[in-house]
Amino acid sequence: CKAPAAAKLHHNYLGGLLEHTHNTLRIAQAVLPFYPEVQADLVLAGVFLHDMGKTEELTYDMAFSYTDSGQLIGHITQTIIMISKKAESLAEKGTKIDQHILNCIEHIVLTHHGQYEFGSPKLPATAEAFMVNYIDDLDAKINQVTKAIDNETSDSDWTSWQRALETRIYRKRIE
Repeated sequence: CKAPAAAKLHHNYLGGLLEHTHNTLRIAQAVLPFYPEVQADLVLAGVFLHDMGKTEELTYDMAFSYTDSGQLIGHITQTIIMISKKAESLAEKGTKIDQHILNCIEHIVLTHHGQYEFGSPKLPATAEAFMVNYIDDLDAKINQVTKAIDNETSDSDWTSWQRALETRIYRKRIE
């Protein structure tokens, strides 16, 4: 998968979506043992699927930009459509996925940005949805921080202002 995870913010390079998905799966596997009451299968399904629609949302042949469906529908809705189509296809072949499980997975996808102003049409309402939201945000933010440090051209101990993070990043390492 060569798709980027975003056009501008985090993991915005070829293979970024695969790296982000891999990272979120590894983070989930590391965190889940601390929360045995959280349904691990739902979290793992959620982190694996949450950005799948970005393969339809973004184009990356010449430069990173949005497809028409990316502009009109967006990756969250596109992911829901993909999940629904796959569930229907499986049902036609005799494997029906329980509607409650589908609702829970779709809820995780719909809420993974965590806030309305960040594009989520719903707010997290399950422990699993909260966990996926925070895991997704953690990986995205750390990617932005490390990218800001790596791309800084000045000799300053601080990066330039990072608009997406709303701060400058301290670069001086402890020796």
